Amino acid sequence: MVLLLILLSFLLTRLLLPLVASLLTKGGAVRENYIGRNIPIGMGLVTWLAVIPLLVVYGKLVGETDFFLFSLILTITILVGFLDDLLGNHQVKGLKGHLLKLFHDGQLTTGALKAITISLFSFLTSWLLTGNFIEVIINFFLLILTTNSFNLLDLRPGRVIKVYFLLAMLLVLLYPASRFFLGVFLASLFSYASWDLKGRVMLGDAGSNFLGMSIGLVLVTNLGQGSKVILVFFLAYLHYYTEQKSLSALIERYSLLRFIDKLGRQP
Repeated sequence: MVLLLILLSFLLTRLLLPLVASLLTKGGAVRENYIGRNIPIGMGLVTWLAVIPLLVVYGKLVGETDFFLFSLILTITILVGFLDDLLGNHQVKGLKGHLLKLFHDGQLTTGALKAITISLFSFLTSWLLTGNFIEVIINFFLLILTTNSFNLLDLRPGRVIKVYFLLAMLLVLLYPASRFFLGVFLASLFSYASWDLKGRVMLGDAGSNFLGMSIGLVLVTNLGQGSKVILVFFLAYLHYYTEQKSLSALIERYSLLRFIDKLGRQP
């Protein structure tokens, strides 16, 4: 059954890709990418449409209530991300910029709305997963930082997908219980990857946040408390670094990172 649902994730994504891309293009949901080409944005919707029904079905069949909670937070994450893709003020950069707009200028941007919404539901999810208040706080920060970290990566075609593949495969090896949950995501992304690498579509905030949240959920349900704290500090530093410097410039500086980043990308 697990293999069948993973295969369905791949096939559903392949079926939905051209349909969603066409719908977004006709609806004007396009944005200029890093080389000036206008392409559909918010294509993370494809993975959401393929994956969430399968998680719900599997959760129903095996009685896994966490999958319903996970499906809820993942759905909220992608919807507020898609709203930001469609209506966001892209002159405002970074989480810091959106929060400054809110608290200094009194303007609620869609980026700030997204951050607040994801934060609230991440806290609720953390609270429902454990009754230990210290762990609730640690899980909360791990969820929001992991989710937004993938957003920081979404600057070049295929970058988010490659990082996701590496992390998800490592987590499947370390925590076999996550193999179905991550398996449906990996199958969908494998089906989607060539379109992204060719610069035909963009995951957008919808897709990058959605994928980041899925990794965050696996981390909070599997890592020990010490490992979580270390990871929270690392991700917090990553956010601080990207507020000061360019992540793309850092990748260009190292030949191995540059090779991986450009692997398969067209152009």
